[in-house]
Amino acid sequence: MGQVFLLGAGFTRAVMGEQALLAKEIMPKLKGLESSEIVRGDFERKYPDFEQFITSIDLKYLRCKSIHSETNRVLAGRYADTRKMIVEQTVRLFDVERLSVGALDDHPLLKQFVEIIPHGSGVLTLNYDCVLDQALYLSKRWSPFGGYEIEGFPGAGNLNNQMDRILLLKLHGSCNFRERIGEGDDMVIDANEDLFPGIAPEMARECTGSGEHQLHVLLLSYIKECPRGILTLWHRAMTALSQADALVLVGCSLREEDTFLRFALYHFGMKADTDTFFIEIVDDGRENCREIRKRIMNVVANPRKVHTREYEGGLASFLSEYVSVRRQ
Repeated sequence: MGQVFLLGAGFTRAVMGEQALLAKEIMPKLKGLESSEIVRGDFERKYPDFEQFITSIDLKYLRCKSIHSETNRVLAGRYADTRKMIVEQTVRLFDVERLSVGALDDHPLLKQFVEIIPHGSGVLTLNYDCVLDQALYLSKRWSPFGGYEIEGFPGAGNLNNQMDRILLLKLHGSCNFRERIGEGDDMVIDANEDLFPGIAPEMARECTGSGEHQLHVLLLSYIKECPRGILTLWHRAMTALSQADALVLVGCSLREEDTFLRFALYHFGMKADTDTFFIEIVDDGRENCREIRKRIMNVVANPRKVHTREYEGGLASFLSEYVSVRRQ
């Protein structure tokens, strides 16, 4: 796998506009937390840092869960219920009813992006939305059957292998990932007509979750308590990074608190018999690009072998140059 893409919230904002929220814009949209006795203090202290806020809830939940007393059992339950409420509200901010790709021609930057992804590439995304999933599907270069790299994904075999073999690894979960209640695989994936128009009805029935009681799988905090299926995706991402000689970062701030992501990125630069590695940084503004460059160079395996290039004009400037070079 020669090239890997890593996408953050800035990617969806670039291709969908302001309807796609950045992390700092999520907390103002959440309801019922300012009046919640159990999390009101954390909400006020962490506002508007969504990841820090959720991490503080997770830490308190784990602490209460570890202390065996009736009081802590009740508190742990209240923290868990609050977190479930936040997850479901977050899903409504990013699901297909809010962010949907009806036709690729309506989203020119998105269309260009899915067209330039090389055959066999790995696309690692930290986003919860299904914008890229839909775009890849509509481009006929990718299939949800095999394209998510989820073990036990139901359906008609690995159709993705019959296409361009692009892997979409959703490392922070997705609005169409749900925890399975009961035995068997620990996750189910919604792959229905709303997400993937024209999908065969018999496949959609096999892929769709069996009820609203199944919790959505979103990794909102820096504490990665998650189903086994998500951990498998992280392992696959590390393998892809270790085999790549080129990495493209789009709209991803690489926050230092995200130690899981930092550890995964350490694997870039490990490819054997490779003297030069390339990182392209795509973001808005010179300062943002420089900060991201500093952060990525602090975590990759062989920074002395890495050449970087920054596209401070964002995704549009990156795609414009990519297309012009390809035409030469």
